[in-house]
Amino acid sequence: MTTSDTEELTLTPAQIEGPYYKVGSPKRSTLIEPGITGTPLVLTGQVLNERGKPIPDAVLDFWQSDDRGNYDMVGNILRGHVLTDQHGRYSLETIVPACYEPRQARHVHVKVQGVSRPYTTQLYFSDDPDRVKDNFYMKELEVQIDDLPDGRKRGQYTFVIRQVTEKDNVTPESLASRVA
Repeated sequence: MTTSDTEELTLTPAQIEGPYYKVGSPKRSTLIEPGITGTPLVLTGQVLNERGKPIPDAVLDFWQSDDRGNYDMVGNILRGHVLTDQHGRYSLETIVPACYEPRQARHVHVKVQGVSRPYTTQLYFSDDPDRVKDNFYMKELEVQIDDLPDGRKRGQYTFVIRQVTEKDNVTPESLASRVA
């Protein structure tokens, strides 16, 4: 998914962080651990810059409610971050979250950061009929959900974030790390 030199991809829309974000999530590709109930979900995709180039080593920090709508504010249950590979790909195993008051849609929060400022957004699920009633729902943030034969669900989402440009860089090291 690359673009011409003048054409840019639409950036992933930013959304509210919400009251449940905590810094310092553990690095892990699965949020499923003993005691976690709910329908397993495999979420995969890519992080691209505005010109369609993959961003390696981008950080995706995920947090969400459990299958009853509760967030863990003491530990790191259903919280974690992953890094993209050399092709900008990521993969996360989690569960389908529940809705909670006052929200109308099931959603997963994400902070994405490459050589950029962090982008905070939320992902919504195509198989959630109430998503369109939620005040924050945006079609551009919808993950197409597929049911797998083993009872799990699968979804894919590509994040597009703005990269730092040469004029934004202040050191040779930061310029060298820029994704062209």
